Amino acid sequence: MCCLKKIFNKKVVMAILSLAFCFNNALAQFDGQFSQYMNNLSLINPSYVGQSTMIQASIFQRTQWIGMPGAPIVSMLSLDTPFKLMNADHGAGIQFLSDIFGVFNNQQVRLMYSYKHTLGNGIISVGTNIGILNIICYGDSINLTKISQDDGYHTPNDPVIPIGTQTGMGFDFGLGVNYSADNYRVGVSLTHINSPTVGLGEKTDFKISPFIQIHGGYNILTGNEDYKIRTNLIFASDFVSWTSHISAALDIKNRFWIGAGYRVQDALSIMAGIKIFEGFKIGYNFDLPTNSLISRTFGSHELFATYEFSLFREKSKASKSIRIL
Repeated sequence: MCCLKKIFNKKVVMAILSLAFCFNNALAQFDGQFSQYMNNLSLINPSYVGQSTMIQASIFQRTQWIGMPGAPIVSMLSLDTPFKLMNADHGAGIQFLSDIFGVFNNQQVRLMYSYKHTLGNGIISVGTNIGILNIICYGDSINLTKISQDDGYHTPNDPVIPIGTQTGMGFDFGLGVNYSADNYRVGVSLTHINSPTVGLGEKTDFKISPFIQIHGGYNILTGNEDYKIRTNLIFASDFVSWTSHISAALDIKNRFWIGAGYRVQDALSIMAGIKIFEGFKIGYNFDLPTNSLISRTFGSHELFATYEFSLFREKSKASKSIRIL
């Protein structure tokens, strides 16, 4: 983040300063955030990979702070599956993430694995993810001459700022655990455990801090089996600052849902979704800022879609009659 502070000032793009301001007041996190993470919990914790009974493909797209140049655009594609090995339940998956913010593009590829074991009335699962970080800095998009004239701090050939397009790679590692039952779940994950440092050019480093996320969810049953309320709470911290997001959604006949949420010192969320057919659902979320950004942006939009499928057709248990041979 020190690189961000040295590169951007108020004369570069007002939006970039707003970005840094928001991070300082809410959470200086490295990874992009999703308000609908509960629709694929492997986004926040690798121990949830393979949680479904079938193969699950997911895509998430978040366009943050509409109308603000340089604001984050986060895209995520994941594929995971459960499998059995030596009479035990496991899960495996892969995630691709692209997070574009300012002059940076954070690209990640993660391989995920989980081991599951029945405990009491639920299932305890432990998981890990290993991956590669690829950070791109588009240094040519920064007008150093203009900056140096306005702030008296930078120079047209500031050695701290990468020249041209610079790319750096690093190894990443994370762990997670969760316990899930019929109507509740709780889990904790720690990503970037190894605090990877990615070099950009000869004199600039991008250091990523460990990131912890604690999540809990509970389904409130009503007197009518067609309706239930799904609640979720997440607390996240990079051990310097923190944020949390709480949400509740009314689930109607396990096909429609509509709800709301709140991210501390950041935004109000309005979400809705529909199951188009069995195994396929889509959802939309709108975040309205509750801080000073409300005067500079139209809010944030988020879309997701998940599809569950099986590669093998279940064998029919019906007996063939000799009358139709």
